[in-house]
Amino acid sequence: MTKPGTIKRQKKPIYSKKAALLIAGLALCACAVIVGINVMFYRTIKEYDPDIIISGVKIGNTDVSGMDAAQAKEAVMQAAQEYSGRRLVLRLADGQQAEATLAELGLSVPDLESAVKKAVVYGKEGSKATCYKILKSAEKGENNKVFPITFAVDAETAGNVLKERLGGLLPQPENAKLTQSNGAGIVTEDISGKKVDVKKTVANINEVIADGRTSDGDTVSVDTEEYKADITASDLEGITDLLGTYTTYYGDSDSGRKMNVESGSAHIGGTLMEPGEEVSADALMAPYTEENGYAMAASYENRQVVESMGGGICQVSTTLYNALLLSELEITERHAHSMLVSYVEPSMDAAIADDVKDLKFKNNMEAAVYIESVCADGYITFNIYGKETRSENRTIEYISEELSTVESDETLYVATEEAIGTMYTQNNGRTGLEAQLWKVVYENGEEVSRDTVNYSYYMASGKTVAVGTFTDNAEDSAKINAAIESQNEETIKAVIAEIQNAQSGSEGSGADGE
Repeated sequence: MTKPGTIKRQKKPIYSKKAALLIAGLALCACAVIVGINVMFYRTIKEYDPDIIISGVKIGNTDVSGMDAAQAKEAVMQAAQEYSGRRLVLRLADGQQAEATLAELGLSVPDLESAVKKAVVYGKEGSKATCYKILKSAEKGENNKVFPITFAVDAETAGNVLKERLGGLLPQPENAKLTQSNGAGIVTEDISGKKVDVKKTVANINEVIADGRTSDGDTVSVDTEEYKADITASDLEGITDLLGTYTTYYGDSDSGRKMNVESGSAHIGGTLMEPGEEVSADALMAPYTEENGYAMAASYENRQVVESMGGGICQVSTTLYNALLLSELEITERHAHSMLVSYVEPSMDAAIADDVKDLKFKNNMEAAVYIESVCADGYITFNIYGKETRSENRTIEYISEELSTVESDETLYVATEEAIGTMYTQNNGRTGLEAQLWKVVYENGEEVSRDTVNYSYYMASGKTVAVGTFTDNAEDSAKINAAIESQNEETIKAVIAEIQNAQSGSEGSGADGE
């Protein structure tokens, strides 16, 4: 036992110096090995250019070994270019179909940039051991790394192509219409149409082409959706009262002018105006092109009758103007022609000229208004329908009044393609006129008001004389055209005589020499 007052000492553990040294040596060796291995990994990785893709790497189906980022991107895009020539058959549910190439549909590689970045750093970033293994595998030609990419079409571009190629194959909607039958307004029901469901169809296309292995002529299903007509029968409920109607005759026009009147009328007919809405007749009829149903025909320009695309549309706007007046819709813009027209009285016309003259009108009523146009047997008619709120005892009349006339003694000389020496009167001109239009309101047959609707001034035009300018001699052609520009009759006749005398002398010299 331990004596009281004494401290028991613990025995110190006894370690073998040799064991300690061995452990220390092993630790140092392990560290040295680890450092050595890491140095080897580091040096191996450093031997490779950080901007060059290692061997055995593909982006999609394209081998990009040994390329930098720009070269790899170009190589993949070249492959995509070849792929973009593949045709897809776009098939509707009823079997109708159209075709388009991937290029037309806007082929793209949306994830290309990401794939190229991954390919460039592959084997050079991340775990050193993993990178070393990848690099050594590449050196032996055993590396086989593929960075996938996805092909897709541009939604907007593809959508436009789908509508263009397939739109004509699908049933189009038909607006509800208003017409007269036995003095009553009759509504024709609207018919819904179908259109391409662009979102779903683009998804179908992308699913087919995503892996870049689509064959030429592969088929893609086209999804469609139903859509309603712009004007439905419900839109026309309650507006079947005939507010105003007006008719003019165009049956003696040439074929081009007839075509323009009928086309312009069709573009305006079927217009539905909500309360407060303003409409431009020019905007409804334009553009005046062959594609939109127009042809060349006579029209007024600078006090002359000239051929222009859409000549005759002013008869459409004029007929509409009078129907609007009788309906008592608000006219917000109207212009007279430069010269008198034959199909209505002075001040009852409404001219149209691009960016200069227009007929604009507003629905100033509480209910919607519908415009019907009818062309038949050489007559154009506009019927304006709405909800009649005017008293049955109230009627209106529009009266044209001539205020003054003006004659012109000017003579206009115009060039024609007839032979030099030809000279004749094309027309004797037109009388100028100042006029006004009155609106007269009657109640129970008695006049209660008379107001001015517009004042119109029509310019006088003088006689027009045609002058032939055709010749094979460029110098003579220049002379006669210069004479016409002078607008001097004596000068023009003198030049014609000079040219004819020179031609006669030339012919005589030729005969003497034979």
